[in-house]
Amino acid sequence: MKKTTLQKFKVLFTPIKSFKAWCFIAIITCSCNMFSQTYVTTSSALQTAVTAASPGDVIIVRNGTYSNFSATLRPYGSAGNPITIKAETIGGVILTGTSRFTFNKAYHAILEGFTFNCTGNSTMVKLEGCNNIRVTRNVFETAQTSSSKWVYIGGVYDDTVEPYQYLSHNNRIDHNVFQNKTMPGHYITIDGTNEVIQSQNDRIDHNYFKNNSPRAVNEQESIRIGWSNMSKSSGYTTVEYNLFEDCDGDPEIVSVKSCDNVVRHNTFLRSYGTLSLRHGDRNRIEGNYFFGGNKAIGTSPDGATLYTGGIRVYGSDHVIINNYMEGLNGTKWDAPITLTQGDVTSTSTSLSSHFRAENVTIAYNTLVNNTNGIEIGFSNNGAYNKTLSNIKLMNNLITGSQNALVAIKDGNDQGANITWTNNLIYPTGSATTISGATTTSFNTSMVVNENPNLSFDATIGVWRTTGTSPLYNNAVTTETINEDIEGQTRSTISNPGSDHYSLESVRYMPMTPSTVGPNAYELDDTSENMYLSSISNYAASGSSQSVTVTSNVNWNVSDDADWISVSPSSGTNNGSFNIIVSQNTTFTSRSGVVTVVGGALTRTISVTQDAANPRIGLNLINKTASDAAISYVSNEEVNGTTKFNYAINSLDKDFNTQWAGNGALDPSGSNNAIIIYDLKGSFDLDLVDIATTNGKTYYLQILVSSTGIADGDFYNPFPAGDLVSNTDASFKAFVLPTTATGTKYVKIIGNGQVGNTSRFTTLHEVEFYGNASLSVDNRFLNNQVKIYPNPVKDVLTLSLTNNRVNTIQVFTLDGRKVIEKQLNSVTGYINVDISSLNNGSYIINLIANDATKYSKMFVVAH
Repeated sequence: MKKTTLQKFKVLFTPIKSFKAWCFIAIITCSCNMFSQTYVTTSSALQTAVTAASPGDVIIVRNGTYSNFSATLRPYGSAGNPITIKAETIGGVILTGTSRFTFNKAYHAILEGFTFNCTGNSTMVKLEGCNNIRVTRNVFETAQTSSSKWVYIGGVYDDTVEPYQYLSHNNRIDHNVFQNKTMPGHYITIDGTNEVIQSQNDRIDHNYFKNNSPRAVNEQESIRIGWSNMSKSSGYTTVEYNLFEDCDGDPEIVSVKSCDNVVRHNTFLRSYGTLSLRHGDRNRIEGNYFFGGNKAIGTSPDGATLYTGGIRVYGSDHVIINNYMEGLNGTKWDAPITLTQGDVTSTSTSLSSHFRAENVTIAYNTLVNNTNGIEIGFSNNGAYNKTLSNIKLMNNLITGSQNALVAIKDGNDQGANITWTNNLIYPTGSATTISGATTTSFNTSMVVNENPNLSFDATIGVWRTTGTSPLYNNAVTTETINEDIEGQTRSTISNPGSDHYSLESVRYMPMTPSTVGPNAYELDDTSENMYLSSISNYAASGSSQSVTVTSNVNWNVSDDADWISVSPSSGTNNGSFNIIVSQNTTFTSRSGVVTVVGGALTRTISVTQDAANPRIGLNLINKTASDAAISYVSNEEVNGTTKFNYAINSLDKDFNTQWAGNGALDPSGSNNAIIIYDLKGSFDLDLVDIATTNGKTYYLQILVSSTGIADGDFYNPFPAGDLVSNTDASFKAFVLPTTATGTKYVKIIGNGQVGNTSRFTTLHEVEFYGNASLSVDNRFLNNQVKIYPNPVKDVLTLSLTNNRVNTIQVFTLDGRKVIEKQLNSVTGYINVDISSLNNGSYIINLIANDATKYSKMFVVAH
């Protein structure tokens, strides 16, 4: 866990001679915020860092995939300086398995940028007795097998005595994706304390809810606000600017079960069910869009018929204004506006019942091209026998071409309990104004039948009013309605329906996938934001990768290495830039940093590049198991019954066998295990490849000899000190600092396991790279071969005066063979077509019959 101080302040001063000077220094000193930024890679480290964090600190989980990453967190930030817990980049941390976060009695903190791709049935983010916690720009998905609530806001289980100590409030869930729910439970649950007081003043905004199905019998709402036992509690929850798409899991897409909440400017698309005011009073439903999207009538697993619906109403004193409904096929529970009867009145204490709608204002709503319109009085086979009370329908616009635009269901005449004022109802095709009505409840004289003169606006996908649309007086006296669904000014005399014709700019439009979720930024977001996409590791050959910038500020890009460049180096708001890395011709990997600064924000991207493959241009000396032999071995772990770890196993090209030597058995007391390899010839040795056993590292020494195998014949071509093998079973290349010419024997000394007292050394495979030592004729070959031009554009010419060269190979610097040409002992001039190669550096090898080789680098520049 690495912790670095972002800001440090130090004042050096002479003795203070005045009170004013002392105050000046004190003010400066106190105004410097000492925020820290901590990187973690484990849930325990995260929990420790959060516990130690101060207001304003940032704890970052490094990009990667983490299984069962769970933590209980108690951050204590402040209003101006929340504690931020975030992924290194948005979407760069994938949490799997049973990963989850629990915030307990915490306040002023941000959880940002994680992708939950889980398999557990637990709540992924739980807020217990928390306030001012923001859950933002995450993706939530889990392959659950039983019911679970994905994000939950509630109280503390044992906080049951008034005055309650840990009431939750003022939390925000925004810019997240909730997707692919297949079992009961909610995407978001707003609960409370002791089944009495709901969490208050929470905000749910700019989220993308999608693919919640199939239909459950109950309890699979996308959002549930409150529940029946606390339905008389005031939540003051705001649900705004969200997109609900194919949310079919429950008859109630959003279920409001408490008082004094606001649901506004959301978009419901192709979703079976309704926005339901199920319990509670004084809720406001404003400026929402409902689209059927040509979704066919469906059937649930238990045989129920599924419809795309609008708003369903129970309870008292609600205001439903400026909503738009188009292409919905619902009826009964799921009509565009559903006013069923109830089974109790507002005086009842049976909190789980269906309270009849009382004192409800329904005004300035547009219903266009739906299968049905407003449906009133459905009694659920006589179970709901309480008629509605004081329902005001004013300045609404309903038009369609089928069925009744107003339907009185089950013959339940509501009499004077419903008043109709300045509503435009315009049936077309086979549609009728009313069905099932009596003259005391509703008749055609109570509405205006005239052409609304709507025009379809393909830009935002809705039917809007025009300059010729009718104008009516505002009949609403109990509410202030001074704007329409688009945020344009609505005057006292205005168009009926949700849209008032205006040339003002449109502030509110239907939400789309681009305006919600982790990469969306709303126009009213005044805080600075900047997020960068991640990049992968660069190959040694070099390349370019694009970084996406999602931001609401201007930004500049810089790098800290001469092998890195960026283009462009600046941008405005959302954009992108490229990170270009040149070819790495060294045998060491390298890293650098690209820094993006936007406003007061700084973001960094780590750039790493692989080393060049040191084997390029070298011949594998022991290509087969018989190309080298064992001349000597000490302390070999072989007993003839259970242990067969022979030295020859390290040459057999089989990773399933191994050599093991126990240095503790060394009679000389040196604690070493030794193998001496015979290369069966004289070679200019450049590299030794060694693969040890998985999960362990070993101290090794590599010595070479050009004469014999006595101790005095060997020397160590490496600097003093042990070499260290790889931890896994892969080859590690040990490049000799200087070519060991004429090498005939290689001695490998095992000095035991790193970090352990064990003196065992285990080798799976050993390979040797180099070239056969040059004879006089070989040196003449090198002198007589020329290549030109260099750099070359299309054709590389070889000038040969020796006919023993019969193969040409061309490699990239990271080891890929791109050309191989057989010469058949041709002498003179040979042309090699390299026009298909990309610009860059390459190695050309000329190989003779006796395996001698001439190698040279050339550059392609088209």
